[in-house]
Amino acid sequence: MNIAIMDNGELIRITHHLTKNRLKHIRNTCKFYCPECRQEVQLKLGEHRVYHFAHLQLTACPFNATGETVYHQAGKTALKAWLQRIGCQPILEKYVSSIKQRPDVTAVEDNVCYAIEFQCANIPKKELINRTIGLRAAGMVPIWVLGGNRLNRKSGQLFSFSAIHWGVLRQSQKKGLIFYCPNKETFIHLDHILVFQPSKICATMTVRPPSAYPHLSALLKVHEPSKKQSLHQQWLKCIQQFRMRSPRILSNESNRLRQVFYEYHETSFPFLPTEVFIPLTEAYIFTSPVYVWQGWLYDWIVRRKSGHASVTMQMLINEIYRCVQVKKVKFRYANVTIEEVKEVITAYVEVLVARGFLHMTKKGNYQVTSNPLPIRTVEEALNRDAFLFQ
Repeated sequence: MNIAIMDNGELIRITHHLTKNRLKHIRNTCKFYCPECRQEVQLKLGEHRVYHFAHLQLTACPFNATGETVYHQAGKTALKAWLQRIGCQPILEKYVSSIKQRPDVTAVEDNVCYAIEFQCANIPKKELINRTIGLRAAGMVPIWVLGGNRLNRKSGQLFSFSAIHWGVLRQSQKKGLIFYCPNKETFIHLDHILVFQPSKICATMTVRPPSAYPHLSALLKVHEPSKKQSLHQQWLKCIQQFRMRSPRILSNESNRLRQVFYEYHETSFPFLPTEVFIPLTEAYIFTSPVYVWQGWLYDWIVRRKSGHASVTMQMLINEIYRCVQVKKVKFRYANVTIEEVKEVITAYVEVLVARGFLHMTKKGNYQVTSNPLPIRTVEEALNRDAFLFQ
């Protein structure tokens, strides 16, 4: 923490205006106490972390902290400076006693109180959820901003996510991620997030300076890509790489799917139908690769076709839950709702209808238009894939 109470009862806050020599003098002349629990704290003036106050011993005090990196401190300071420039009168590390939390920066705009959490390190999923719930319970709008050091860009519009990304995405109401880099003084937005494999994430990236946001609420807007075609090309490239170099080591669910397509559909794994590579932003709720969860639905739909039976949305929802139960498909989160499942299944069916694979016989009932022929060559597969976005 960067604030404490001195012997005379006055509050001291560590800022860049206080030199190390000045802080050493203050440390030698008085004691410091935690503003929350009133226990004695000590002033740390190390070389590797920002100057901070720390409790003398482990305690359950909500202000207890081990210090923070220079990068984190620089980010919070820069965010505060930006909010000051747009007239929000921000407060750094304001303690919200009702929920015993201390968001990095708080600010009010149009009678709405925002709490910005600048996260540069991994955080337990439970803590992230509890902090978000707490801020909302206190009447605040939480905005999670990841440090630019957490952005793992592989190439173009291809990224790799870790637990912190998925956790923040779950709490985000805009279904996108916001990063801030204090070194380059830029915001970075990842929107239209498409999950191909756990280690392959396609997304549009927008980089803007703080001056591009005249209002705090503008930070929450989804950024439409100027060239959405490039995102499509990235997705097609992922499919192409899969077909040309299928994974040598398969997960259990992928291996089970491979066996089913080989035995029942007479299709080898690299030649999976294009209909199991549909990019959907709603599908982030699955940990399984896109071709796994869509592959099992495709298999089920085709088997229904052989019996001349129709398909309904509810049947597909039931089937995906069955696949999860028997561990053919994995949800990313333990609290996935039926509304989220319905949303992603609806989006998938709409694309299958648009591609002519399914047609609606009557409201809510669908049938396969024709017997899908298995893909036999790489050239044939790539030609079918090329029409994915047309």
